[in-house]
Amino acid sequence: MAISPVPLELSHRAVGDAIVVAVRGRLDRAQYPRVKGYLLKCAAEAPTALVVELCAVQCADPIALSVFVTVAHQLAHWPGVVLRLVCGADSGAVAADSHLRRFLDVHATTDEALAAVSAPIRRVAGVELPNDHSALRIGRVFVRETLAGWGLDEFLHEGVLLASELVQNTIQHTLSAPAVRLEHRRGVLSVAVYDEDPAHPEPRSVEQARSRALHGLGLVANLAAAWGTSATPSGGKVVWATLRTSTTAAD
Repeated sequence: MAISPVPLELSHRAVGDAIVVAVRGRLDRAQYPRVKGYLLKCAAEAPTALVVELCAVQCADPIALSVFVTVAHQLAHWPGVVLRLVCGADSGAVAADSHLRRFLDVHATTDEALAAVSAPIRRVAGVELPNDHSALRIGRVFVRETLAGWGLDEFLHEGVLLASELVQNTIQHTLSAPAVRLEHRRGVLSVAVYDEDPAHPEPRSVEQARSRALHGLGLVANLAAAWGTSATPSGGKVVWATLRTSTTAAD
C-alpha cells in the first residue's frame, strides 16, 4: 500500500545559542521557496549554528534538497552561521551516497551536530535608535566606540559609512525605528540594521544606484564584501553588509 504524503511542517526551537529546525513531511521542489525563507528567517537571529533535523522528511528529489546548499552558501556571507543537517539511520532524506554530503555537514543525531559546532570568538553589540535624524549621529558614535573597543580602528571609516547609509535608508523609507547590530567573528565584520517594515529594497534600483555609488545602497553595494536583506521572524527585515577584516581576532 502506498504511503500518503504528509504535508510539510516546519518548526524551530532554541538550544543554547543555536537554533534547531525540525522539518517533517514531504519536501519537494514546490516547497523550495518556503524552506529557504524559513531557514533564513531563523538565521536572521544570528545563532551560533542552524541545525536542521530531516529524520522525518519524505523526499527523494535532489532539487528540493539543494535548498540546504543554497542556504548554507548564503549564511556563510551573513551572518556567518554554520548549517548542519541531522539524518537518522532510517531517514531517506539524504542517502549515504548523496552528493550533498560533499557540501554539507550531515550528522546522525542532533546532539552530535550541536557538539560538532565549534563556536568562534564572537563579539556582538547593538543599539536601538529613534526614527528621526538624530539616529544618524547616535549610530555613528555607537559604531566608532564599538569598533575602537574591538581593536578594529582601521575599519572605522567603512563601518560608520555602512551603518549610516543603512540607518538613513530605514528613516527615509519606513516609519520604523532602526536597530543597529555589529558582529565580528571568523574574520568578518557585519553591520546589520533591523526594522519592522516588511518591504525589501528593490534589486534593480540598487544596481542603478551602484554605478553612481555616492550614497544609499549603491554605496553599500560597492563598499561591502557582501550585502543583502532577509526577513525576520517578527515580520520585519534586516539589511546587512559585511567587511573582510585583516585581523584574526574573530577567527
